[in-house]
Amino acid sequence: MNDEHTARRIADALTWSRVILVIPITLLAWFGFRWWVFGLYIAGALTDYFDGVFARRAAPPKSDIDFDGIADIVYRVMTVVWIWLLIPGFIEKYWLPYVPILVVLELYMIVLRTRNPQLVVPHFQFGRFAMALFFFLLPVLILWGDITWFVHAVLIIGTLSNAQLAWAMTRLIRAPA
Repeated sequence: MNDEHTARRIADALTWSRVILVIPITLLAWFGFRWWVFGLYIAGALTDYFDGVFARRAAPPKSDIDFDGIADIVYRVMTVVWIWLLIPGFIEKYWLPYVPILVVLELYMIVLRTRNPQLVVPHFQFGRFAMALFFFLLPVLILWGDITWFVHAVLIIGTLSNAQLAWAMTRLIRAPA
């Protein structure tokens, strides 16, 4: 077994651990254990960072499925659920216009990926920044409460990042072969 295959196994294991963390984090959020949620959430965010570190050194995945991308979507959606469980009134206060736009963009990109399985999803620095910033939203809310300017900044940057990705994917599909 060479280093690239070991790195792939580590990257995949870290991605799986992030997906599995969704269950205890959800239960802890349901029962209002903010600090446990905080700790496990940070652990999940770190697995995302380190799986990227190992994936860049790893052999290509054996499957064409973007497992890390799917795990990111699950973690993003569940972060909204955890915020809803832990921060009363947050979703009602901030859901317009961001959530409808983000849902439409996500559904559009899911349809694109489903209809075009050969499509390689591009990864942009702006997207990485937006995802990292989004991972700070729940910890900031737990530590300091509702900081309106920060919440809007996270949601605007996240929306713009998803719009950039949807635009790029559309251009890739329409590009001449």
